[in-house]
Amino acid sequence: MGSPGSTDTASAAPAAARPRVEGDREREILAGAIAVLLETGYDRLTFDAVAAQVRASKATLYRRWKSKADLVVAAVEAQACSDGVAELPDSGCLKTDLLAIFCPSPEEEPTELSEVMAAVLPALHRDSEFTRLFTEKFIAPRMQGLRIVLERAQRRGEVGKGADLDLLASILPALKFHHIVVRGQCPTAAGLHQIIDQVLLPACAAGRDRSAVGADA
Repeated sequence: MGSPGSTDTASAAPAAARPRVEGDREREILAGAIAVLLETGYDRLTFDAVAAQVRASKATLYRRWKSKADLVVAAVEAQACSDGVAELPDSGCLKTDLLAIFCPSPEEEPTELSEVMAAVLPALHRDSEFTRLFTEKFIAPRMQGLRIVLERAQRRGEVGKGADLDLLASILPALKFHHIVVRGQCPTAAGLHQIIDQVLLPACAAGRDRSAVGADA
């Protein structure tokens, strides 16, 4: 069952007959959706509120997004991409790759993405459509990307041959979400370094064949 206010669904004329919402206008609408999300939370966010925020008609939003869940997931994805890396790193070193993914700018503290994630977390327990879309479009691609990074590291001998790569890929995202839930913000860059050094890398090294990678591994 959807959450309160989740009845925003496509209504008017067929979208195919209308101009596409794209480029700068699409980015402006997604940024407006983030602003409304941070102000009202997911449950109270509506197409009317976002349309008012960006000075557009509700029909304009329906040209591109068929539901509130679809719009919010797209907005969160856009926000995350603006804060992170566009492509998977492949430096030849697992720690360097992990830092590139989770701390692309080590000197900067996390941006408002942490507030965005805190705003959508409650909806994951109440809105089935949002949960499905968020899992498919936001979580799953990132978990797959982490698995690819870990597979490369495993082939280099940095990860144990029998390691559960899906489990390893979930460690840092899970701890980030835990930090958001408990403290209301993402871990700092220093905190992410600590998690990588003290939790994730030791877990990756468990069961590793040291004879294959040398005594300094």
